[in-house]
Amino acid sequence: MKKELFISFTLIFCLIAGPALADDHAPPQEITDLTPWKGYSVSIKNLYTGEDGDKFFKAVTEHAPKGYTLEKVRKFFLDMFTLKFNSMEVIDGDTITIDGKITGDYIHVGSFKTKWGEHNVTWDIFKTGSEEMIQAGYKYFLLIPFHQHGEEGLRHAHFRYGNANFDFLATDPSLQLWWPTIYQPYSTDEKKIMENMIKGAKLQATILPKLN
Repeated sequence: MKKELFISFTLIFCLIAGPALADDHAPPQEITDLTPWKGYSVSIKNLYTGEDGDKFFKAVTEHAPKGYTLEKVRKFFLDMFTLKFNSMEVIDGDTITIDGKITGDYIHVGSFKTKWGEHNVTWDIFKTGSEEMIQAGYKYFLLIPFHQHGEEGLRHAHFRYGNANFDFLATDPSLQLWWPTIYQPYSTDEKKIMENMIKGAKLQATILPKLN
């Protein structure tokens, strides 16, 4: 079981990679505010819709473990990587707007280091006092900076959000396969990214757990 979780975690980090799968190692940066995520980002769900998304899920299904249908594959990916809102704009070092509708100021309250398999993961924790954001379920944002795997991979960021304590959001086993993912569409060749993801469908399929 531990081996399977380690494999799954490794593939989560490589899942949105291009064919090369070589990590781009950016120098570590000290994070004190939201500046590393500044700009307009959207859910990866945007890539999974339309004709290219259908091709992607069909290609993954061809390599999926026994019992997976096209719809089961689609649901797994959407449950793992998408989120309950479509867009997230970081206005400046303190301010987040969700879907262009609700806005709140956040402070950086520290980082939380955890370990999955052989990987060290650092979540940067942001907290708001905005009642509007809290009522919507966004008291905390835990973010990993933008990164990409290989020159042709999607530049993206993973994060989690919720009103539960940040340690729960970072480490609870019930969330081990929940990696909401965003990318910045104005600097992304979406067509090319989807072509690369379709080419890598066999690898993408290996993240699917076996069905009982």
